[in-house]
Amino acid sequence: MTLEQLSSAIENNIMSGLRGSTVNLSFSLDQIEDAIIQERMAIIKEYSIKNLIPIKDLLVSIPCVNVDCKDIDRCCNSDYTLDKIKHIEIPQVYNDFGSDSIQYIGSLDKMYPYTIYTTDAFRYHKHRRRGSNKPFVWVDTTPNVNNMNDAFIFNAPPMLRELLVVMIPKDIRQLDNYGCCSGTEVSNINFIDTEIEKRVTEKYIRWYRQTALPVTPNDQTIKT
Repeated sequence: MTLEQLSSAIENNIMSGLRGSTVNLSFSLDQIEDAIIQERMAIIKEYSIKNLIPIKDLLVSIPCVNVDCKDIDRCCNSDYTLDKIKHIEIPQVYNDFGSDSIQYIGSLDKMYPYTIYTTDAFRYHKHRRRGSNKPFVWVDTTPNVNNMNDAFIFNAPPMLRELLVVMIPKDIRQLDNYGCCSGTEVSNINFIDTEIEKRVTEKYIRWYRQTALPVTPNDQTIKT
């Protein structure tokens, strides 16, 4: 189920659950989408602690990620500028699964996977006895100015233009930034969608019933 479909389903559930009440509903689909993203991360954490969710059900494949060149210091006002390095921008990575959060970065045909680093250990790659000259990627898992993650490709082929990334994103809305498959939406179907729909719907209905319904005065009479 796509984010738009899930938001619409939750909106319909809320309207049905509060039908007949006098409460003035004031929420938007954008608010529901924010709630979905927050609830999704909470559910993933909850079920991963219990080891009840397969990582493959969370992975999404992002093809045709454009490669550009960027200074690794990323400081536009700095007098000291490093040589530009091959670079891609990816959605923020869900880090709770460690190195498993990014399953693949490499050629579009999956024949040439790059070694992936998410820590400063990438600095020691050149000292490896084997494969030190092969391409490798350092993913900076802190958000950049676009609220995305930067990934720098070292030992990259000179004519490299596009890469394939398979990862677990924090916010699935950031996948909209990748338009090589125009008109399609990426969605890994799993049980989490059902759990999100149930929890977000219940929270909205509970909130409106408990805090938004008008308070009537107690006149000491029994209403029949």
